[in-house]
Amino acid sequence: MNGFAEREKRINDAIALRRPDRVPVWHGVPGPYPAERLGITPEQQMTDIDASLEANYQTALHYDSDMVELMPPIGATLAPAGYRHLKWAGHGLAASSGWQFVDEEVMKPEEYDELIYDPSDFIVRKYWPRSYSRLAGLAGLAPLREGQGYFAGPFAFAAFGTPAGIEALDALREAGAAGLKTVMALGAHGKRLAEAGYPMSWSAFGAAPFDLIGDFLRGRKGVMLDMFRCPEKLEAAAEKMLPMAVEMAVRGAAMSHNPRVFIAIHGGVEGFMSLDQYKRFYWPTLQRLLTALAEAGLNPFVLVEGGSNSRLETMADVPAGKVCYWFDHVDMRRAKEVLGHRVCIAGNVPVALLKVGSADDVRAYCKDLIDTVAVDGGFIMGSSGQTEDVNIDNVKAMVDFTKEYGAY
Repeated sequence: MNGFAEREKRINDAIALRRPDRVPVWHGVPGPYPAERLGITPEQQMTDIDASLEANYQTALHYDSDMVELMPPIGATLAPAGYRHLKWAGHGLAASSGWQFVDEEVMKPEEYDELIYDPSDFIVRKYWPRSYSRLAGLAGLAPLREGQGYFAGPFAFAAFGTPAGIEALDALREAGAAGLKTVMALGAHGKRLAEAGYPMSWSAFGAAPFDLIGDFLRGRKGVMLDMFRCPEKLEAAAEKMLPMAVEMAVRGAAMSHNPRVFIAIHGGVEGFMSLDQYKRFYWPTLQRLLTALAEAGLNPFVLVEGGSNSRLETMADVPAGKVCYWFDHVDMRRAKEVLGHRVCIAGNVPVALLKVGSADDVRAYCKDLIDTVAVDGGFIMGSSGQTEDVNIDNVKAMVDFTKEYGAY
């Protein structure tokens, strides 16, 4: 037996609030290990599909933790279409860098009605042309809902005959070929990891409806102002995004046969909005997203990036034994007290500690988490965030100590 079933059971027991044989632990994204030990650069990890997945596989073998997290080589798919809102090594950043999101206002506040009326049309004819430099020609398309019937054909397709339209078609063809190659490679990679005994942490991705607007359409400044200037429009748009967010996550989980769905919390933290704003604009659609995924037999794995102590009581309103909250900055003891009977808690070994602390410091932090937060199960050990710039030996110390000390 290669250990796959044992690791999968350990993870699932923790999420279901059962007590596994020991505390599960995972090492995070490959981080600096492939570059320092294997010679695979950060640029290759984002753009070279074969090298990226080999790096992920070798990192899994090195750390030997309970599940494997993967940052897909999305640069290979995004670069052909000229995606403007993400920089990565060799694409706007130095070859040794990680990746960086570019916050920008893509949708104007006066366009809320268009988005709410027909989201798909807005995405194709407004969001794509503004966010992908090579898809500008799509802005010349007639509204997608007007493309029915043979009389509409000349008008619906005319934009594809322009130089900008032809470039957009070429870009989509190139991005599609890269995307198909990536999807096929990811499927084979998951099987290879399973044969070696390692489950994927998650293979499907979701998003809080509010963040679909704030991250990709209005930008952080724009969505903050919208809470004051056009709150009803913002609420209506989040409601419109909700079924789309559910469908995206369910489809991804069905394709991967992995019930865990990764969701990152961006706008809903204390540094961005008040508790009252959280309860009005952010939590209602997020709560329904988490509930819908749980009812579909899935396990949302929610990365809460930022302070969240004041939100804990609100965040408890989810189906019991179905959701995992991966915490960044939070009082873990209080999180266990408030949430321990409802959700699994993951994290939160500080990335800063993994970067500049000693291995003994890391072991002491993990011991405290196991002694206080892991009591009776419902806990998964991990870092407080993405381990892109850390000390490799400290990550290894976190994994090994948890495996040695974390037995129930």
